[in-house]
Amino acid sequence: MTEFWTLSYPVPGTPRRSARRAEAQGWDGLLFTDSQNFNGDCYAALALAAAVTERIKLGTGVTNPTTRNPAVTASAIATIQVESKGRAVLGIGRGDSSLGNLGLEPAPVAQLERYVQQVQAYLRGEEVVQNGHSAPIRWIAAGDVAKVPIDVAATGPRVTELAGRLADMVTFAVGADAERLRAGAQRARRAREEAGGDADSLRVGAYLNIAAHPDPAIARRAVIGGVGSLAHFSGMSGRALDQLGSDDREVVASLTRSYDLARHGDSTGSHLEHIDEAFLDRFAIVGTAEQCVDRLGTLLETVELDRIVVLSGSRGVDSSVLAEVSAVIHEEVLPRVRGLG
Repeated sequence: MTEFWTLSYPVPGTPRRSARRAEAQGWDGLLFTDSQNFNGDCYAALALAAAVTERIKLGTGVTNPTTRNPAVTASAIATIQVESKGRAVLGIGRGDSSLGNLGLEPAPVAQLERYVQQVQAYLRGEEVVQNGHSAPIRWIAAGDVAKVPIDVAATGPRVTELAGRLADMVTFAVGADAERLRAGAQRARRAREEAGGDADSLRVGAYLNIAAHPDPAIARRAVIGGVGSLAHFSGMSGRALDQLGSDDREVVASLTRSYDLARHGDSTGSHLEHIDEAFLDRFAIVGTAEQCVDRLGTLLETVELDRIVVLSGSRGVDSSVLAEVSAVIHEEVLPRVRGLG
């Protein structure tokens, strides 16, 4: 059965409220973004969330290989695993806004691969050698800490294959394109088999921009900032860009060339001028509750997904509008699509 997760920004003072609301609304999990120049610390937020919830899973959406040493990341997420009584998930990607705000490019794939290998080893309680120095995390190795699963966020083929070989889960950031999702899952599972692993043990998910409202125009406005961010990921790699159809390729390439990092995820970003209604309706799942149910149902019939992370809003949108969209999703859309995947 497909799990449905939500994502929140860990603005100081809000994580407890966000976590309580997510659990009360019936979400299966909650992710906090890791972007230090936009928000507070994701691990502090996860610890607060763990203390006020009992059921939902908790994770990063996503951290990166550059801003924290692998030992620091492993120790932080293992702490959340203990405090939440086994509900932690570690999401890792190449990094975007967290690195861009420091004047850095996304981590090279080779760096991400080493990082995932080292963090996995730490979380299994194994010894890791860093800079020629044995650097085990002794409290994990000595304690009874359940292994935290690692989820790799993927857009292009090389990260997809890396996730297949090394991660417990891969979550695609390619929009609501059933063919790309299906091809990505096949690529990841093939890479796992070629590495000697069990293809069926790899869980597969997707980040999807979803907004439902009686007025489809309001739904589109609510989600457009998030669509810009997610579409931008496909423009960061030539090989990922090549996977798009010609019309979408031009939209994503233009958006990425003019991307305003200061308006990351914001509905006021100037780069959003490249997104027309047709692209938004293809890339995201937007419209009335009925339209979103139909689109999600078709997607889940086409692609087997273990998890969908719902990105339902954007910065810069009136909070009352975001509340309306959120209510339609969790009250009218999700109850009708649960159990379809």
